[in-house]
Amino acid sequence: MIGIIGGTGIASILKGDKEEIINTKYGKAKVVIDKESDVVLLFRHGIKHNIPPHKINYRANIYALKKLGVERILAINSVGSLKENLKPGMFFIPNDFIEFTKKREETFYDEEKVVHIDMTEPYCPDLRNVLKKISERNNFSYGEGVYVCTEGPRFETKKEIEIYKNWGDVVGMTGYPEVVLARELEMCYASLCSITNYACGISKNVLTVDEVLEKIKEMEDKILRIVEEFINYDFGERKCICKDALKHAVIE
Repeated sequence: MIGIIGGTGIASILKGDKEEIINTKYGKAKVVIDKESDVVLLFRHGIKHNIPPHKINYRANIYALKKLGVERILAINSVGSLKENLKPGMFFIPNDFIEFTKKREETFYDEEKVVHIDMTEPYCPDLRNVLKKISERNNFSYGEGVYVCTEGPRFETKKEIEIYKNWGDVVGMTGYPEVVLARELEMCYASLCSITNYACGISKNVLTVDEVLEKIKEMEDKILRIVEEFINYDFGERKCICKDALKHAVIE
């Protein structure tokens, strides 16, 4: 089963529009299940897009997908570019991350035992290759590199961006801890990022939410094309590092 984490527009390609509540020991998660296509869609910001990045219940969301039998997750994220060659309107496929979050519950293993999960290659290499193949087949421009995750909901300052651009390529607010939580549950996880703007200090103008939403709208058809082809991709048996993550973890 495939899990898609993203915005409400993706629901248009699924054969199902009834929202279901999944109860977990970490809280409730709301999903739309397309049983015919074996796909679960989860809106991380809520169906009304009213949950800010720092208040998303990431553990409940990822645990719910695991509970439903999801093995592969495609996360749709919006990001700001830290590099001039990564232009708004392009896609970005992260291969690593750096995080500067402060308040988020970021592990499932914080009570009975300590688990140090390996994150040498945090994003599933197999899913990343699939995303690149789909993008190239459709002639969609994309970049690769490091995703810098900040707490939000505010945008970053000019000085923060000056620092981040030395370490990463794009900046966003929702990519972490999803990627780690998925690995802790031995699920494959990859992110398709839409570059909606240049970050503060790189952009010549003051950044607005309207600017971001407008660019997402412009890219919507391309996003839906990639998601649809991803859902219909013939993956076969999982042979990646993700499925055996706990075998290689240090457990105390």
